[in-house]
Amino acid sequence: MMLAFGLVSNAQSVTRQGNTFTQVNNRTHRADTLVTQFKYKDAQGKEYPIIINKNSGSCYVWKKSRNGKLYKNYMKPEVSQAICNELNIEYKPRNRR
Repeated sequence: MMLAFGLVSNAQSVTRQGNTFTQVNNRTHRADTLVTQFKYKDAQGKEYPIIINKNSGSCYVWKKSRNGKLYKNYMKPEVSQAICNELNIEYKPRNRR
């Protein structure tokens, strides 16, 4: 009985209305992304769709490494800012150390 209670208490918030307990989703989307109409062409001529994070304005493409794993290849700030200007999205530059 205590184990089940422990699992419930680790879950998201719960509200009570009479005899009904309702789980409340307090989490927001981790990243609000959008696949843009813009493309990125690499030196080998391969094209990738550019994806933008609408919260930060950062743009990236998904590439595959030599060993087959996918990774995000972020665009330079100038490219991200230009795309943000086209899409009326606020660009928030990253704080570099």
